[in-house]
Amino acid sequence: MTGSPPATVIASMSRVDRATGRLARDSDRKLRATSRRRATRTDVEAQQRLHSRLTEIHKVTPKRVDWDRILAEGPVVPAIARDAMSAAARRKLSEYRPSLMDSLLGVEREKRRELTEKVIEAAKADAELWARAKAEADTHNRLLALAPGVRALQVEAIAGALKVQGVAMNLKDIVEGLTIHQPTPERLVARVDLLEFDALPDETCLSGATSATWLGMSPAERADLQLTNACSVVLRVAVELLQVVSVEAAEVVARVCRPGGLTEADMQPVLHVKVPTAVLAKLQLRKLDAGPAAAALGARMAWTPGHGLGPIDIEQVGLGALRAPSIQAA
Repeated sequence: MTGSPPATVIASMSRVDRATGRLARDSDRKLRATSRRRATRTDVEAQQRLHSRLTEIHKVTPKRVDWDRILAEGPVVPAIARDAMSAAARRKLSEYRPSLMDSLLGVEREKRRELTEKVIEAAKADAELWARAKAEADTHNRLLALAPGVRALQVEAIAGALKVQGVAMNLKDIVEGLTIHQPTPERLVARVDLLEFDALPDETCLSGATSATWLGMSPAERADLQLTNACSVVLRVAVELLQVVSVEAAEVVARVCRPGGLTEADMQPVLHVKVPTAVLAKLQLRKLDAGPAAAALGARMAWTPGHGLGPIDIEQVGLGALRAPSIQAA
């Protein structure tokens, strides 16, 4: 063990938030059971987007952070002026002199109005371009500050780089927590808390020839969804980690809260996968389904139809320290 504490990318769900979420879902189920709902095309599309987000979040093209370039460039400022476009538009307005024809036709006022509108449009475009350029410069400078720590494989710096890269923003709605651990100096492990089974969809919306219909999902269908979601999430987390650090492989341990559990002690490891950097570089994740891809990488899990994911022993892969405290004590 390195002795360094884990670094947080996404804070784990609190006991209060978990209990509140369950109460809200129970209330929603009771309301759905006693009301007649008319499904719409909008409902179908929303369910399709949700399903895709849960099961295809791994379908991205990996792009490694170019630390050499960042260090070589040093601190940067936005590459454009704040008024790059509006300055030219204002100049045209201030330099406008009505011609004799403009005066004869009485279009001077209209032309000034058009030029003023162009100034306003250019100012809006400038604001958008400046905001984008400033965000890019800020991202570069924040990564620059973190670069030495990331290269030294310091978990706090790595977690910081993941946040800068937008990992927390991109994943916070489909995971319950994400931390980075370093069991040994050269071994990096991401521990991700999956959505609990109760939080997964329990119905779907299908479009027919003339109308759409809400259909409940069977336990087996939800178990399939949980498996695919878990595999997709751990692959995405591995991708994000390997885009930031230069190591031979990254490991991901996925946990899920046991049914009825509320505390950290109720979090059970259910999936472990080791993703070699060389293998990831060859994978075309956009074309691969999550389950087969995780299986090809040798993912360890305990899954049964109708029951979903069950706890696994991560002590066998030397990660016992990542288990919940009460389980370790046992």
